[in-house]
Amino acid sequence: MIGEGAHIHDGPLAFCLDAEEPCHQTTVQEDAYLILPHTEDVNEQPVAIRFRPLMQAGGETIWLGEANLSADGEEEAWGYVVARKLKDTDLGVREYEVAVPDCSQATASELIRYGLEKDGPYACRVTDIDALTEYLRTRHAGDFADDAWWAAAR
Repeated sequence: MIGEGAHIHDGPLAFCLDAEEPCHQTTVQEDAYLILPHTEDVNEQPVAIRFRPLMQAGGETIWLGEANLSADGEEEAWGYVVARKLKDTDLGVREYEVAVPDCSQATASELIRYGLEKDGPYACRVTDIDALTEYLRTRHAGDFADDAWWAAAR
């Protein structure tokens, strides 16, 4: 687990999860950001996400985010994302694009080395946040500086 989260921007911000959708507004909740669903998504709940700095790439800080996606009464489930600054809007809101790095290309030895467990064709369960950090730096450093990767991963 990330532990105490870092604030990635002093001021209003939005997270852009899908290039075809409007960005999600957020509010700060202690050391996390509460990502608010769009008003038309009446069945969706806000999601709290904590961040910590991952690395520098393409002149930007890349942030590692962690969200508890567990539903009441179900097995604990965590989701991990990376984020980077997209732009500052005319209204003073900083937008961050958010992507989900997958582990589909991880070898069996990398899965063991980095404490990852395959969970479907693309997803992995994380057993050690520091090992995940090292995996992302090793496997995706070039991707994080590539606009095309961000567009595909969103």
